[in-house]
Amino acid sequence: MASSTAPRPRSPRRVRILCEAAATTGLGHFVRSLALGAELAGRGAAVQVLLRPDALPRAREAVTAAGLDLAAGDWDALREGAEPADLVVDSYRVPGLWLTDLHRRAGAAGGRLVVIDDLADRSFSADVVVNQNLGAEELPYPGVTSVLAGPSYALLRPEFRAARAAATASARELPDLPRTVLVLFGGTDPTGMTATAARAALAAFPDASVRAIVPAESAPDEELLAHPRARVLAPRPDVHREMLAADLVITAGGSTVWELCCLARPAAVMAVADNQAAGYDRLTAAGRVLPLGRRPEPSVAALTDRLAALVGAPGRLREVALAAATVTDGAGAARVADVLLG
Repeated sequence: MASSTAPRPRSPRRVRILCEAAATTGLGHFVRSLALGAELAGRGAAVQVLLRPDALPRAREAVTAAGLDLAAGDWDALREGAEPADLVVDSYRVPGLWLTDLHRRAGAAGGRLVVIDDLADRSFSADVVVNQNLGAEELPYPGVTSVLAGPSYALLRPEFRAARAAATASARELPDLPRTVLVLFGGTDPTGMTATAARAALAAFPDASVRAIVPAESAPDEELLAHPRARVLAPRPDVHREMLAADLVITAGGSTVWELCCLARPAAVMAVADNQAAGYDRLTAAGRVLPLGRRPEPSVAALTDRLAALVGAPGRLREVALAAATVTDGAGAARVADVLLG
């Protein structure tokens, strides 16, 4: 009688994610990397997030809350030996030669290197690059096997995709002038623009309430705290709810823009860092956001005038919101996971 051997269960695919999460680098790298990690884990991958020692405590807490394995330490230790795992790196601070060496070591151990990038300003080799920006298809990545380019690969948390249909429908009902304005300049706001923009919104829209999300690292603004139409909020995991409640969002030109596009929210955007400039130019040229300009930061008076002029035309908020909704559908993390796990 022939004997049969039951097949061994497949081991889960191992993925290690290295991303920046410090006050100096902002949390954009971290938020999108965590979205990808959660998507991969939801499909059965064993995901570990490796943060540098300078990572903000709330980033560490978010990893744990997402049910992912958290590790901290010196990234250079990865070059001393490679484990059989796919590596995902999201950092401007890692030089190209380091990435190429990591690619070689990962490949020798049976893994792959995935680089989440925005700038194409380093020469490196990798198996996959994810660049979620408009126009990324035109950027050169000569040492990369597969490039996932454009906002269809924007790495957003699932709650944005889930809320998209209702949000797009509500965008058709936006008022001519905002009744509620949300102000947020990323997870850390290193330029301190939140208070300036909030005061400008209060002046530009005298009938609107203004809600400002202010990181704990920012100094309190007493004028804003005392204003009867303003409310200062701490960063929150359910920020999409604040976005959905707003008729206008004032923000920086980072990853938050993709979240707002997915939710069909009209966004007045300022490029507050050099690495945001190219994406800002493409978004404004395409009419997907309201352009507030680039650094240096304007005064409250100048920003007040700019906001009033941008929103003044009847139907402008609805027009920009519906244009923004065409940029991304929020399924980018799922598309990237399809490639990595397929």
